[in-house]
Amino acid sequence: PPATGPAKGQLEELLEPPKLVITEQPKQRGMRFRYECEGRSAGSILGESSTEASKTLPAIELVNCQAIPEVTVTACLVWKDWPYRVHPHGLVGKDCSNGLCQVVLKPQSNPKHSFSNLGIQCVKKKEIEAAIEKKLQLGIDPFKAGSLKNHQEVDMNVVRICFQASYRDSAGQTRHLSPVLSEPIFDKKSTNTSELRICRMNKESGPCTGGEELYLLCDKVQKEDIAVVFRKETWEARADFSQADVHRQVAIVFKTPPYQQLELAEPVEVEVFLQRLTDSVCSEAFRFTYLPREHGTGG
Repeated sequence: PPATGPAKGQLEELLEPPKLVITEQPKQRGMRFRYECEGRSAGSILGESSTEASKTLPAIELVNCQAIPEVTVTACLVWKDWPYRVHPHGLVGKDCSNGLCQVVLKPQSNPKHSFSNLGIQCVKKKEIEAAIEKKLQLGIDPFKAGSLKNHQEVDMNVVRICFQASYRDSAGQTRHLSPVLSEPIFDKKSTNTSELRICRMNKESGPCTGGEELYLLCDKVQKEDIAVVFRKETWEARADFSQADVHRQVAIVFKTPPYQQLELAEPVEVEVFLQRLTDSVCSEAFRFTYLPREHGTGG
């Protein structure tokens, strides 16, 4: 009997399998995870290229899905690291329920979707287990990682969004496209991943020889994980202070480092910023001016 090859639609699928791609990643920092009891909307996750002037949103696109009439896309939160277990925190907002966001797309007319009102709702420590179990019971476990006996190991300050697309083939079987992970999203209010910010410094200038004592007020920092950096183009140096000089996470008393040249003809303006040691994240810079040495008349 003559060999029957695959139908045309199946053949296209074999050559270029349908897949989901993220066209705009979520912004990684600057958003607060909110508890349900805070009673206000959890805010919206913006796109990574978002600015004050033009807001963008996380977005996906279905590729090579023209032959499929309907695709269901489910977004859930998973751990930052492999094996990407289901995260206890949930997505809330438009098209969300049970901590998941679900949309049905018709790729033939519009294969793209942007998520306009997606917030992250965090659970309390004692609710971790129940929150994970609930999702597993709903069949949400994109990487088949299962649950973990010791739920305390989960990092509550960072999540990834996992997008999973599924559709029914011509035989009525449900097929899943490979799950796709976003970049990590960090909780703004956690001190070890939050944005760094200098609020005030008590002096704007000091001698180029360094050693000037300064007081700096800042948003909360971890005393064992913070540096104060002075920089001008390719030169940079760290201020001198100990963990005991960090006061209640919100103030640092330090001595300025000497500038790279000690024979200055005129004042030099440099940048001062906070830098976290573990992930090298920096705050916005303050200005500081190094002044030429005062040459006394006596030599």
